[in-house]
Amino acid sequence: MVWRKPSSELEMKNMTSSVKHGGGSQVVWGCRNAVGVGNLHFIDGMMDKYMYLGILKQNLKQIAEKMAILPHYKLYQDNDPKHNAHICRLWALYQCPQVIRTPAHSADSIPLRIFGTI
Repeated sequence: MVWRKPSSELEMKNMTSSVKHGGGSQVVWGCRNAVGVGNLHFIDGMMDKYMYLGILKQNLKQIAEKMAILPHYKLYQDNDPKHNAHICRLWALYQCPQVIRTPAHSADSIPLRIFGTI
């Protein structure tokens, strides 16, 4: 990243280094609402639609019950291909009272949230 005035010369003292690749990373699925936070699910490797569906099956209703927002909760998720996979959409159709879709990489869905009415 470079911080300088438009008319100034590019100099090393104006450079700020950053690491874009090569650093460690951890993918985590989680949720939150006004009542509190739910489970965190740490993901090893690349998540696909089957792993995502398994996470929803394992966590979603348990968290909604723990937060006392059953049966009226909303699942917010973006348009990630995993979220839009047929098996995930079909499961959500029968298991979630309401699914709210937001644009991909939306600040509204990061981190993933479930909301309930109390």
